[in-house]
Amino acid sequence: MRNDKAFSMVSPSAGFTSRVMTRLAEHERAKAKRRALIGSALLIVFAVVVIALIVVWLASWVAVFVTTPQLIVSLVNAFATVAFWIGVALKGVGVAVSAVAENIGAPQMLSLAVIVGALTLLWLRIVAGSTLTSQTILGGSR
Repeated sequence: MRNDKAFSMVSPSAGFTSRVMTRLAEHERAKAKRRALIGSALLIVFAVVVIALIVVWLASWVAVFVTTPQLIVSLVNAFATVAFWIGVALKGVGVAVSAVAENIGAPQMLSLAVIVGALTLLWLRIVAGSTLTSQTILGGSR
């Protein structure tokens, strides 16, 4: 038979739970601080590597332009040609718009405006999906 009087329950000292919880919290804070320091260090290293790569890339372009000055003249001529053709295209669009504006009446202009509005709403419906509401269009909150 067992003698229950010989055995006694051992209980922790006063404040044991709070001390354990404090140590756990300190441990978690230290771990979070270590993670933040490691993440910051990795971010700084990554930023330095990216900046170094950009500097090397820019230096290579500068070296190309310094060694071949004819390239600058070729690029300026190419941009001038592109600018000329963009100007021709814009002038053509301007002539077409003015021709349409001179030869169209108010009813036709109204119908074109309605068509443009309908196409815009159709585009909004396709882009926004079925969640499109008046609050979405006006910028309100749900």
